[in-house]
Amino acid sequence: MPARQSFLGEVIGTAMRKTVKVRVERLKLHPIVLKPVRRHTNFLVHDPEQKCVVGDYVRIDSCDKISKLKHFTLGDVVIPAHRYTDANGQLHTQRAYPENKDFQRKQQSLLEQVQKQQSILARKL
Repeated sequence: MPARQSFLGEVIGTAMRKTVKVRVERLKLHPIVLKPVRRHTNFLVHDPEQKCVVGDYVRIDSCDKISKLKHFTLGDVVIPAHRYTDANGQLHTQRAYPENKDFQRKQQSLLEQVQKQQSILARKL
């Protein structure tokens, strides 16, 4: 049985009932310029308890298709967004910035690859 996909991403929308929109970013090396380029994909994720707010960093897991566009479920909230209530009783959220060691390691390894390829190109010239 193949392993299930799992991604980390930021909640960018909660307008639908029991569904959140999650943006998953990845770094990719540009083939010509040899610099890291940020790419992203948006997924619709099933959130049955409606516990996510905009700005949360969450883990999403693949599952059987739930609807036409939903094929991920909410794993857990990795980093919750900063939440506060104003004087009128309205909930406000602020984006949480990830300090994930894996993310930093991936960025570092990508930069090392770039430097290695640039040095190889410099030797050829």
